[in-house]
Amino acid sequence: MNPDPEKPFTGKIILASASPARKRILEQAGFRVSVIPTFADEELVHAFPGDSVEHLAKHKLSVMLESDKMPADTAIPILTADTMVVFNDEIFGKPENYREAYAMLSALSGNTHSVYSGYAVYFPDDQITYSGWDRADISFFSLTKKEIEEYLQSGEWDQAAGAYRIQGIGMCLISSIKGSYFTVAGLPIHEIFGILRERGFYFPPIN
Repeated sequence: MNPDPEKPFTGKIILASASPARKRILEQAGFRVSVIPTFADEELVHAFPGDSVEHLAKHKLSVMLESDKMPADTAIPILTADTMVVFNDEIFGKPENYREAYAMLSALSGNTHSVYSGYAVYFPDDQITYSGWDRADISFFSLTKKEIEEYLQSGEWDQAAGAYRIQGIGMCLISSIKGSYFTVAGLPIHEIFGILRERGFYFPPIN
């Protein structure tokens, strides 16, 4: 479906995620974001990371749809997402403490790892869901013990997959990126734009 100038997108979207980074990305793109976190469990059911993050995004959407948080306005799309850091076939989730965060960054130092971000976009008006995932490869500088310790003192590692945030001081740890910055930050925004365009919404969003 081609974009239709007679069907402007109001810019409203519901983000079923508590991630400040995802909310910021959408707001920078001109969206008016309503945040309604699902706090769904994140149990892995697929061996391949791409399938896993897409499944988890769809699972979060299912939890949202079955909850009492569903808005009455059926014209507003609902978006969920999930992100996973993988190095040497090992999943680096959110570290539980400083020691675990230090171990993660020590492992990533001087190496290349992958970040997978999955998404699901639901259109309540006709109850259709679009989903997918994207991957980016991140190379770290060879970090000294002092550099790792000083970064961890920033506190950015808390609640961050892989113990770093690319949208913060963590960008200084990275020597190169192959893929989308937004995928690493947790939201494949260009794929999501493509879905909205396919649905006939006209861009840019109107505030």
